[in-house]
Amino acid sequence: MSALNRRVTGALLGSLLALGGTAAVPATAAGESRAAACGPVDESHIQARWTALGGQNSALGCPVGDLYDVYVGGVKRGERQFFQYGSMTHSPAQGPDMVVSAWERRGYAYFNWGTTSPYHYDVFLYRWTSPADAQGEQRQTSGGTSGQIRVLRETTGAYKFKVEGCDDGTFGLTCRQGWTLTAPSHG
Repeated sequence: MSALNRRVTGALLGSLLALGGTAAVPATAAGESRAAACGPVDESHIQARWTALGGQNSALGCPVGDLYDVYVGGVKRGERQFFQYGSMTHSPAQGPDMVVSAWERRGYAYFNWGTTSPYHYDVFLYRWTSPADAQGEQRQTSGGTSGQIRVLRETTGAYKFKVEGCDDGTFGLTCRQGWTLTAPSHG
């Protein structure tokens, strides 16, 4: 936007607001600096979840690398993108829109997941490992189609999280879709 256009737009908006009106800021004026602040999020499911978590203003921050494919046993199972403060992984075997996210902040490692739709679960099992605890820990939380937990960081290095949705059955839990791909808390 040229300097003359900005002055005219500013004068017009100022006049409208002074008269008690409301005015929308043109998209180019408000959006230029925000769009330039972050690189692209290259996968539509990750983009949607990142936006839902607050985009560049989220605890994840901006993307810092290209999207890459995640393989298990030589077969592509999803995609991962790293951000300033964590990562996001699309894990479609647990629901076509399922994205798991992890980041670190103020002494905690956070893990967020969703959405598992069309699946709805009675409970979620979540597991994490760290450089100090390669065996990791597993816990259970209430079900639904998404969730978030945090754990106290007890070491440096990335925490790796994954989640599995399960239903209560006659003989215990039934977990049909299996574990998600992991989400490291940083690269």
